[in-house]
Parts: sequence; C-alpha cells; structure tokens
Amino acid sequence: MMSRPEKNGKVAQPSRYAYRLTIEYDGSRYAGWQEQRQVRTVAGELRRALSEVLADPTLDLGGAGRTDAGVHALGQVAHLRTVTRLDPDELRHRVNDALPSDICVFDVAPAPLSFHARHDAIARYYLYQIALRRMAFAKKYIWWVRDRLDVEKMRAAAEVLRGFHDFTAFSQKGPVDHSLTRDEQARTESKLVDVHELTVNLRPGMMVVRIGASHFLWRMVRRIVGALVAVGAGKLTVEDIRLALRRAQPNETIAQLTAPASGLFLEKVEYPRELVEPQPVDVLARLGLPAEREAMVQKYRSEPKRRSPPRPARPGRP
Repeated sequence: MMSRPEKNGKVAQPSRYAYRLTIEYDGSRYAGWQEQRQVRTVAGELRRALSEVLADPTLDLGGAGRTDAGVHALGQVAHLRTVTRLDPDELRHRVNDALPSDICVFDVAPAPLSFHARHDAIARYYLYQIALRRMAFAKKYIWWVRDRLDVEKMRAAAEVLRGFHDFTAFSQKGPVDHSLTRDEQARTESKLVDVHELTVNLRPGMMVVRIGASHFLWRMVRRIVGALVAVGAGKLTVEDIRLALRRAQPNETIAQLTAPASGLFLEKVEYPRELVEPQPVDVLARLGLPAEREAMVQKYRSEPKRRSPPRPARPGRP
C-alpha cells in the first residue's frame, strides 16, 4: 500500500491494523520462538508466512514469551501490526496454508494498535509433563523419569518456591534480546519473580507440573522441575530447595538437574480481565495420543455401569 501526498505537501502514512494471534506449535524442530539469523525459529517461520500473505515488508510481529529450543506451546500469543487489512478468519486460513504443519495459528482477532503481546501480559503459565512409565507415542512431549517419585515431598518443595522470591539459583543468564529497550531488558533480567501458582498434579501414568508467574527467567521452569523431581526421588530435600532459594546465588547442583525441553509447554498467557482456567490443559488428550486414550478406556471400564433411566412412554402408547 503506497503513501499519498496530502494537500499541505506532507506524505500521509498508510493506515495500520492490529491483530492478536494465538498460536500452538511443536517446538521439536526449532531453535525456540525468538527470531535468529541462520537458524530456524517459530517466529521466523511465522514472519515468513505473514509476509507472504500480507505482502507487507513493514509488518510488526512480537510474541508474549520467548520459548527455548525444543519447547512447545499450546497458547502462545503474538501481536501483528500491518498496513494490509484482512478478515481475521481469512488471515488465519491463509497464514496456516503458508506455515509448516507443526505450527498453527488457531485464533486471530482484531486488536487495538496499542496492544503488545509481551508488555500487556500480566502472567504466563507453563506445563511440564513427566511420564511415570515408558510411553511409545509421547517421547517428544514428556520426560520419562524412571525413579519412583514421592509426590507429597514434591508438593512440599513447590510450596517453598511459591511466592515472590529471587530465583537466581534456578535460572541462567540468557541471550540478549536486541529488540528490547534498556528498561525492558532490565525488567526481563530481574531475578525477582512472583510465582503465584506451582502445582504438582497426578494423571494416569503422568505427573503434570503447572507454574504461573509474572514473568520467567531463562531456564527457570526447567530447573524448578528438575529440582522438584530430585526432591521426589530423594536426591534433594525440601530444606535444600529452601536454602538455595534463600542464598539467591547461582547453584551448580540445580543447574545440573535442568529438565529436558521436550516436556515443557507454554500453556497460556493471561491478560487483564481474562480468566484463566483453574485446571491445566490435558495435553496428551488434546494431542490425541494413544497413551492417554488407553488410560481413559481403563478408567471407564473400572467404573460401575450406570443403569439408564426408563424412557417415558409416547403419547397414546401404554
């Protein structure tokens, strides 16, 4: 879309339109969300597809969370600003046609021009899946832990980590995001994080850790999960977790316990006036994996059958 001169001789800027995109992806083949040179990333693939559809070299794209290499997303949010106007459903269909099969934009909605996926977010939620048995179909989406885990000890350690703390011991200095201003970079690197939710839930053959916080440091979720698993396996104590948190210093023991990326999902991003479901998403059921279906079938078979109530007689029949 070309700019045109106004009556006073100044060049009028083309109108811009904003959209909010909600995206799911399998991060197995990507070097994370953030665009990088010479490596394949989710945001890079999304920008390529959007540029192809919108024919707008000036489009502005930004995500709510920078997922690491190999990490998946069920509800990543991105803002899009462009000079090209399209119906949201048409934009969604056309972009998905241009994307690889392991990235899907499942919702597009008009947004104010001021909407910023990262700045406007008030919380982010991650899920981590731990398999308690060997699974044939879910290897890209779980961490199989062979040790027997004490879930009550893990929950006790999670209680210690919940709240507003310095998470230096559970993080690592990450790569610099050159798209951020100096103030934004300082906020991103702040080790003080408000973890308002950290739960350990049991499902058939699975353990799911859910963590919600104001923001996350690099490797923070994976190191928290690794530390919780070590507590459950008896390799660390709840007091070890308390001391590491209190000292607020890099901790080599916890760094060595970092959980693999495969089991981690960005579940959802929370914005003002939007409710977040209290129960975490059932990832394997959403993916339709046989392991979860088998568990549901076994659960159904073990439940007592209920008798159906008698059907009411039709008018005119006894």
